[in-house]
Amino acid sequence: MEVSSLFSAKALAQVDGDLAERALGQLGLDREVITTPANRVPVEQHHALFEALAQTEQPDISFHMRTSGSMRLEDFGLLGLTMRSAPTLRRSIERLDRYARLFNPYSVFAFAEHGTDGWWTNTRTVATEGGRLSNEAALGTLLTLWRDANGSDLTPARVQFMHQPVGSIEPLRAHFRCPITYGAPFDAIVLRGEDLDRQNRVGDQHIWDFLRANLEQSLGVTEEDGVDREVVICVANALSDGVPRLQDVARDLGIGSRTLQRRLAERGHSYQSLVDEARREVALRLVAEGRQSLVEVAFLTGFAEQSSFTRAFKRWSGKTPRAFREEAPRAPAIASAQALHRNGTLRA
Repeated sequence: MEVSSLFSAKALAQVDGDLAERALGQLGLDREVITTPANRVPVEQHHALFEALAQTEQPDISFHMRTSGSMRLEDFGLLGLTMRSAPTLRRSIERLDRYARLFNPYSVFAFAEHGTDGWWTNTRTVATEGGRLSNEAALGTLLTLWRDANGSDLTPARVQFMHQPVGSIEPLRAHFRCPITYGAPFDAIVLRGEDLDRQNRVGDQHIWDFLRANLEQSLGVTEEDGVDREVVICVANALSDGVPRLQDVARDLGIGSRTLQRRLAERGHSYQSLVDEARREVALRLVAEGRQSLVEVAFLTGFAEQSSFTRAFKRWSGKTPRAFREEAPRAPAIASAQALHRNGTLRA
């Protein structure tokens, strides 16, 4: 899996030239290749680069937050222009939610609402220090882009990460300007409802309508680029009634069963793998939220037996549901799968 070279190029620009060259040399990476905007970088190389650059700043690692702060909407071409012209922050986030995977298909991003708050989440776990720093930079970049569209005073209600701190957290506090917690069930930026509905600085409804209608054609993408995420959302929405059949999901998406199977295969997925992903996402959120009993969560994720749910959950998280719930922060959790579907994660 690969990510845009934009992120590597921006990170290298934040580190002293000699130190950056030394890090590239250690990894055997070519600067021109890894910084050319049109290129893609294997995610393993991207994480290794972040880890090497972090070694130049130990113990006060801050290059990744400087990287986040250096991002601008114009770096993202027509997507950035569309986000800037959106009338409100909510509309900017809806566009980003649809297209973020074009720049970073590795992270499992989703946007949903819980009460009046909006949650932008990433449920992709990472095992390396470079990966954790990259995840922190990803949320930091998103906030920078939202501030670019909406105003530099935009401040989240809170930010959370699955991992434990990597070095000093002061650079993150300075960037996010809100409470930050670690050891959470998933990464998230929580935005207040009143901020989601704030007017963007130069939002223009007419320009927004034009760009929104032409963005997919301009970027050379189609709805097929998000069909895997659409399937996950459809499955998650139906799980409380049992795992839906492929043909039922295809009908909901307005395409034929064979067409859906072909599109998923072209993107390296099977229907069953996406069913498993939907169950995993819903289970992690409901168990962490703590509002339903574990028996109810098993039912809501389509399991007929508690033992089968427990085995699957341990495969997903490395812990039993009970242990995962006991270790989860007691802060409000992300909305259920129904909220993901209701808010049209990819249809906005």
